[in-house]
Order: sequence, then structure tokens, then C-alpha cells
Amino acid sequence: MTETHENFWDLIEDHNICMVTTNDGGKLRSRPMAPRVEREAGVIHFLTENGTPKLDELHHDSDLALNFSDPSDYRFASVSGRGVVSRDRALIKKLWGPYCEIWFDGDADTADVAVISVRPEQAEYWDNTSGKIRTAYEMAKGYFTDQQPDVGDNRKMNF
Repeated sequence: MTETHENFWDLIEDHNICMVTTNDGGKLRSRPMAPRVEREAGVIHFLTENGTPKLDELHHDSDLALNFSDPSDYRFASVSGRGVVSRDRALIKKLWGPYCEIWFDGDADTADVAVISVRPEQAEYWDNTSGKIRTAYEMAKGYFTDQQPDVGDNRKMNF
């Protein structure tokens, strides 16, 4: 795995929520979801209730986008991939966590849920390594001069 790929996985592992975008009959539709990152496997999973529109949308078009955002630290990532839906109870049990009981009726054995698994095909990230004071300086510099601010590392990659 390259350093760029390592940095990408480091960045998204820190996010508790990301926006998942699907194609809803020709219109893009996003909703916040809790990612479960399996770095070694190169997969991002989401638990969702069965019968939700996003599952139907993925049935018709498996392309999706994931957007991770931490504006307080200027850290962002965008992922393109395909969503694969599974109802494998062993995988559900593996991904089940305390937050699940807030969102779903039942437990890991009985909840009426599915797993959306995404293997990234392409991604881009912006990672601010400068700190907030340096970022503020760079933004001010960009505003008052002709110089574009340097607010960190930007990389695009294929998987």
C-alpha cells in the first residue's frame, strides 16, 4: 500500500459520520451514515434498515459516493465505488456496536438490517497538516495577496 493510500485510510478512520450519495432515479441523494472501516480488507461498511429507499436505489445503480468532512481541521475525503448489499448475519454481528441499538429495533441477531459494503475504486483527500493557526494565516494570505493558500496535502488515487 502506498503512503497516499495509508494517509487516506488514516483520515477516514477518524470519521464517525459520512454522507452516502446514491442515484435516486436520475437525482443524486445523500444521507448521513456511520461508516465501519475495515482498512486491511479495503472496505467501508454501513448498517441500514431493510426496506429503506437507499437499498432500492443501489439495486438499480450500485454506483455511489462517500464524503467525509471535518471542517474544523480542514480534513476531507471523497470516495467513489460500488455498493454491495448483504444480509449476512455473521457480518452484521461483526459490525454491530452500541450505537446500533439507538437506530435499530432488536439486537445483532434479530434486527431487520442489511450491510452496504463499499470497496473504494477512486478517492481524493485533503488533509491539513499545518494546524489551525497556520491554516488561518494561509487563508488570510490568500485573501490579501495573489498567492493561493497552502492548507495541506491533496491527493487523488485509484484502488
